[in-house]
Amino acid sequence: MAAIINLSALTFTADQLRSMNELVVKAVLESPDLTLFHELATGIKNDREIGIIPGTLGLLGKAAQGCDPVADTATDVAALKTWTPKRIEIILDQCATDIAASMAKLARNLGIEVNDLTNTEYFAFLLDVLSKDIPKMILRHAWMGEVAAANVDDSPAGVITAGVDVDYFNVINGFFYQLAVIYAGDATRKNTLSANAQATRALQFSTFAAADALAVLNAVVDGASPIVSTQPDRVLLVTHSVMQRAYRALQAAGLAYKIELQSNGFQLGSWDGIPMYSVPLWDEWIAAYENNGTKLNNPHRVVYTTKSNLVIGMEGTSLFDRVNTFYDQKSRYNRIEVSDAFDVKVLNDDLVQVGI
Repeated sequence: MAAIINLSALTFTADQLRSMNELVVKAVLESPDLTLFHELATGIKNDREIGIIPGTLGLLGKAAQGCDPVADTATDVAALKTWTPKRIEIILDQCATDIAASMAKLARNLGIEVNDLTNTEYFAFLLDVLSKDIPKMILRHAWMGEVAAANVDDSPAGVITAGVDVDYFNVINGFFYQLAVIYAGDATRKNTLSANAQATRALQFSTFAAADALAVLNAVVDGASPIVSTQPDRVLLVTHSVMQRAYRALQAAGLAYKIELQSNGFQLGSWDGIPMYSVPLWDEWIAAYENNGTKLNNPHRVVYTTKSNLVIGMEGTSLFDRVNTFYDQKSRYNRIEVSDAFDVKVLNDDLVQVGI
């Protein structure tokens, strides 16, 4: 078994690296707080129905009738969706002998406890890295998941990059999958971004001009149901490619546009008074995991909806907040286990508009 953190490229002598804390960790994209643009539903321990009522009886009020009047036939028809939380787990095993030839050896215990890494600097370092990866894992399943996920070279073909294990994507149907179902059934819920259809990755980006970013943002906002514009929690979510080009377009026009860089690496702006967040993780995941070798699967994306319409449902009151670590004396493996169950739902199909 290989070391979870491979340190083979680093030598260790009396004059070189002596502590895990001396390592320089590469900057990576981090996940935004889930509550920033998602609503959380708790206590969903089994499949549970969601009843959605339109909240209106439709057309009412005709000219007054004489005797024996005919009643209106208005009805308020409920829609049904169902929570189907699925369990996801992370299991990592590490044997002390796997790190014996690296500088991590200096972090090992002594004597009979030499194989137990759970209370060492090495494991503390590993758990710190894991604490940043878990929120990204939740967001990846929440947005990129598809139960029928397949690789681009499968038959039938999917959108997942060849060689990437689809088990990291096929647990639940994420938001992008659900949005695609919505605009497949109602074409008015989608605005087409022509650059996405280009034949190569290079063309997908070179033909996506700054003016195109402005156009798709305006088209998405203008094409949405008027009800969305009245919601206090409305939000625009975009790929970094859209945010950056929109910013450059306004910059070139001499118009002031403020982008606030958040502490966890994503950006916040405003469009028509609507909070607009770029999600660079989308760009990263599309490039790495939705690449057929020639082009990317819709690298430029815009989602206009409300925070309360993007719901993450979970068993308890939090997700993956407990990490279990233990040392098994018989196998001499050090194990990290994390497990939880959740699902995601777009609740109201009418309150979405997508540019893709």
